[in-house]
Parts: sequence; structure tokens; C-alpha cells
Amino acid sequence: MTIVLLVTFLVLLVLSVPIAFCMLLSSLAALLYLGIDPIMVGLETTRSLSSFYAFLAVPFFILAGEIMNRGGLSERLIQFVKAVLGHRRSGLPFVTIVSSQMFGAVSGASAATCAAIGGVMIPELEENGYSRPFATALAACAGTTGALIPPSIALIIYGTVAGVSIEQLFMAGVIPGLLIGGGLMIVSARLSHRYDVKLAPKASRQEVIRAMMSSLGAFVLAVIIFVGILGGIFTATEASAVAVVYALFAGLVVYRQITLKDLPGIFLSAAKTTAALSFVLAAAALFAWTMGIGRIPEVVTSALLNGTDSFLALLPADMDPETLALLRRLTVLFVLNVALLLVGMVVDVAPALLIVVPVLLPVSEAIGMGSGLAAVQFGTLVVSNLVIGLVTPPVGTTLFVASGVGRVDVSQLVPHVLRFLTIMVVAQLLITYVPFVTRALPALMQ
Repeated sequence: MTIVLLVTFLVLLVLSVPIAFCMLLSSLAALLYLGIDPIMVGLETTRSLSSFYAFLAVPFFILAGEIMNRGGLSERLIQFVKAVLGHRRSGLPFVTIVSSQMFGAVSGASAATCAAIGGVMIPELEENGYSRPFATALAACAGTTGALIPPSIALIIYGTVAGVSIEQLFMAGVIPGLLIGGGLMIVSARLSHRYDVKLAPKASRQEVIRAMMSSLGAFVLAVIIFVGILGGIFTATEASAVAVVYALFAGLVVYRQITLKDLPGIFLSAAKTTAALSFVLAAAALFAWTMGIGRIPEVVTSALLNGTDSFLALLPADMDPETLALLRRLTVLFVLNVALLLVGMVVDVAPALLIVVPVLLPVSEAIGMGSGLAAVQFGTLVVSNLVIGLVTPPVGTTLFVASGVGRVDVSQLVPHVLRFLTIMVVAQLLITYVPFVTRALPALMQ
């Protein structure tokens, strides 16, 4: 059965069948091979997935992001960051990165962040002297921070499937998101010297204050979500509902860039996004359930741990047990990072999490990262690795979003993306091997 499942999936993937249908059709083939009614199983796995209370946060955050984007939030954030940093030589790349992080704190999705910020900043970067492929690659990589900085839809899905506190995962994603953003800024500063950049005049103090007041609504929403969750005032699901109410108030009353007549269109757009994501998640849930029937999680765990132990057996025999256990964990985490990066290249984060998390949970238990803050760190490194895979050539899904936004062929983006990926991989290693990066803020909640 396992062979039928995996071979069918790979064949369909090679034939460029959409990933949701690859998972769905391969699951159906495997279940029919076993003589199991695939219709009843599919209905049951979808129903059980919808019963998770935490999943209610996903459509709410999608709706809040849609309202704030239609309400001119992305442009206001960009104008504020530009007033502060735009006069520097590498100012506009910094504006792209910082604005992506700020918008990511509202939308919670990398593709949405890339489209919203990239649509404004790519033409402006080109007009300022940067090449369009560089600008598009920067927008793609900067957009990935939106999947880590809370509220993060990817972290909601991981926490729901793995049974890890979503509130703690939100806090754990802050420093990694900022770390990746800081790394992108360092690379951008070095690369900006290759271009004949037109320096913008420095904004006056009054202009900075005016831009800050104009974008204050976005900061208030981010603070409400962050402080509310960190302080235990509300859960992540409740925070999503608060975000929608606040976004409606800001868009209708404060900014007045949307009207009541615009709301049906906004709700419809958010509903389409939610429906598309829900279909992919349902297909991934069925695929994950079928893998469980084939005992794939146990096989993967056994193979990974036995392979690691065989490798460590080559080391000196007089090594103390604590050192050996540490080396075992470090080796397993390195192998997982490589594997997750490959998965993230071909499967979007949300369905990938439903597929890999049931497989990885036994591994996390075996290396002592199955509970407490260690489980939070493990979840964060899984999500961040899959996020990096979104912009890893040749088939990173966010690359194609950026390619469409910037109207640049993906092959032209690859040289620039690889430079940014280098620093993102370094950040991933820090997330994996330095516990402080992911555990510092969640520890404040205990």
C-alpha cells in the first residue's frame, strides 16, 4: 500500500498535477488497493479536521488581512518605513524588508505579504536603480517572514496538529522572523553597492510623524495581538476575531478607504482564499491519514534513528552517554533540516505540515523535544524550514507568486535568491541549535 501511495504521488507530481490533487488521487488509489471505502474515510478526515477550535483562527486572520490590505494598510506601512529609512543608500530594500515584516504581523501569510508589498515596492526599486530581478527576489524572500511573525497561519496549523500551545508558538516565531529579516538587510546592504542608486531626500521630522500617525492603526493591531496573547488576555483564536473587528473599524471609520458596499467583495475574496486553503488541507489530511495506515511515521522514525546511531557508532567508544545523546540530537536535526527544505520546495507550508507533522512527532519524542519549550522550539524550526523552502529554487511556490507580481521569469530570480538564501540558512541553523532564539519569549508566558 505504501508503494502505491508514494509512487502514485510522485508520478502525478512529475506530470505537474496540482499538489492538492496529487495528494487526493494517490490517497484514493492506496485506499482502493486496500479495499477501504475512500469516500467515507475522506469525509471523516475532513470532518475531524474541521472540529479543531484553533482552525477557526485561519479564516478570521485571512479576512482581517484582506480588510487591512483593501483599506490601504500596505501603502501606509511602506510610506512610514520609507520616511524613516528611504534616504539611505540601501533604504528601499530596507523598506521592502521591514514593511514585509510589519504586514506579516497582520496577514500571517508569506504569499499575501509578497503580493501586497512586492506589488508596490518592485516598481519603485526598479525606478530607483535596482534591477527588476533583484527587486522581485528581495520581495519573495522578505515575504517569508510573514509566515513566522505572529499571527502566523503556519504556526496555527502546526500547533493544532501537534498539540503544542499556539500562543507559545506565536511568541517563539518573533525572534526568528526578526533574525531572518536582519540577515536579509545585511545582504541587501552589501548588494546595493552594485547598483547606481538614486538617493531620495531625507524626510523631515514632521513628515516622519505624519507618516507614523497615518500607519498607527497597523501598529495598534500588532500590539493588541502581541500583548493580548503574551498577557493571556485572549487565545490565538480569540485574537483572530479581535483582529477582524479592529480591521473593520480601522477601514470603515479611521482610514475610510473602504465602505459598506465594499464588504461583500472583501468577504467573497477572503472566502475564496479560505476555500482554496481548506481544500488543500482536506487533501493533505487524507494523505496523512493514509500514511498512518501504512505505518510510514514508524518506518521513518526507525530509519532515521537507526541511521544516526550507525553513524555515531563510528565515533570513539569511550564517549560519555550525555555527549552521545547530544550528538544524536544534533545529527537528527541536521538531517531533518535537509529533508524539510526539500519538502518545502515542492509542497506549500500548510499541506506540508499536515503531512510531515504526524511523521515527525515520534522523532521529536525520541530526541527529547516532544514536550515543554523544547516542543515549541521543534515546531518553530519545522515551520521556518518549510518557509525557507517556499523560496528555494527551482520550484519554491512563493517564487512563482513573486514572479507573477514582478513579471520576471523564475530563472532570472535564481542568482539573486541564492544570495539571500545563504543568510536564511544561517538563520535556520541558529533557530535549530540555539534554544534562546525560540524559547526566550515563550518562557515569559510560564
